[in-house]
Amino acid sequence: MIPNINRINYYNILAMLAASCLALFIPFELVLLSYAILGPAHYLTEISWLKGKQFFTLKKYDLLLILAVVIISLLLKLPYANVIFYAFGLSFILLTIKSSVGRLLAFIVLVAAGYFLLTHNLLRTIFGLYVPTLIHVYIFTGAFLLFGALKDRNVSGYLAFSIFLLCPVLLCLLFTDLHNQPSDWAVSNYKHFASLNTTTLRNQNINIYTNQASVILTRLIAFAYTYHYINWFTKTRVINWHRITVTRAAVIGLIWIASVTLYFFNYRLGIKWLFILSLAHVILEFPLNHRSFIGIGKELRTKITGA
Repeated sequence: MIPNINRINYYNILAMLAASCLALFIPFELVLLSYAILGPAHYLTEISWLKGKQFFTLKKYDLLLILAVVIISLLLKLPYANVIFYAFGLSFILLTIKSSVGRLLAFIVLVAAGYFLLTHNLLRTIFGLYVPTLIHVYIFTGAFLLFGALKDRNVSGYLAFSIFLLCPVLLCLLFTDLHNQPSDWAVSNYKHFASLNTTTLRNQNINIYTNQASVILTRLIAFAYTYHYINWFTKTRVINWHRITVTRAAVIGLIWIASVTLYFFNYRLGIKWLFILSLAHVILEFPLNHRSFIGIGKELRTKITGA
């Protein structure tokens, strides 16, 4: 019998291939459908799971400090790039420094660094646009896969991570002339994601629905988002996020139904609500993201040194 972790890795490989095939033919529709249907289910269940794990912070009330910085930044009407930068940096500080004085000094440095660094267009774009979107759904997901493979030391884990890296490459190289005209619904509602296309391709005036480079980029976006969500559900029995009370499950289910309904019946309100929910889960996951990269570093160091 295939061990459970191997079976999950093979399921993940099938999910990657399925997401790639769908992204090849209906990239714009897939982004919207995944975001609307799988997205809120993922956000709600992960936030619930993170709460049970104390959000992977060192101290019980560290999360309140992160949320306070986010709220103050929003009240001061700082750009989203600043909000994400401060939340991301503070999450790392709280995870690696235990003393209150050390944390305060490090945070002062962080604020000063943000003040100067975020005046640079590239860094502002990275934190304002890419960290909450593509970096979260692809880079951080890849980190989870790699960390799991290094810890479990299973061939299936390394194979899954390799295919995860290979799928975007193939989406860029294969069937580049294949282009299915997106539906009117997709054209009308993709506006929320359009900045990913126009900013990445550095052209605000292109027709993102017909331009070949834009279509290929949307394939990558569709793959990254869809697999990011599916990956969460394939590892249910590994991290046991489903072990919650009936009451909490019912609340999550009702909010999910309301979110999907709102999205399809009032897109403008629905997309705003999903954006808030998505941004919340991105910020709340930062401590776990840092732990993953720290874990990868430790595992690689162990392999290299043999310690």
